[in-house]
Amino acid sequence: MADTRAKPAGIARDIANKLAGKRNPEAEQQALQWLFQVLGEVAPVGPSFEDVLRDGTILCRAINVLKPGSVKRISTTGGAFKLMENHTAFQQAAQAYGLPKEDVYQTVDLWEKKNIPQAAQTVFALGRTVSTCT
Repeated sequence: MADTRAKPAGIARDIANKLAGKRNPEAEQQALQWLFQVLGEVAPVGPSFEDVLRDGTILCRAINVLKPGSVKRISTTGGAFKLMENHTAFQQAAQAYGLPKEDVYQTVDLWEKKNIPQAAQTVFALGRTVSTCT
């Protein structure tokens, strides 16, 4: 899907450039590998971190493996609003699992690709929480 949004200008551009500088492709790949390990599946090769996680289904499925029944309904089709609900469901389930609110990304971080490093940080924080809970 092509990104048809206007490119940021002024301070928004400066912030976007700063966030882009914080990205770590190796860490993002490790986060994806961990998520797919939790799912017992092989991580896809090629798609970017944000593209794999954009609809929230992988995150919801992973939290359901860690704590069955955490996310009651995972939307796989429908409009943007329905798919964004997956992120809200994951965020609530992750916090219920013990993830501090400060470590949880906001839906726009992934859906609109605003703060991908925060989304990766959420996955790492979830991994740390799992290791302290087991």
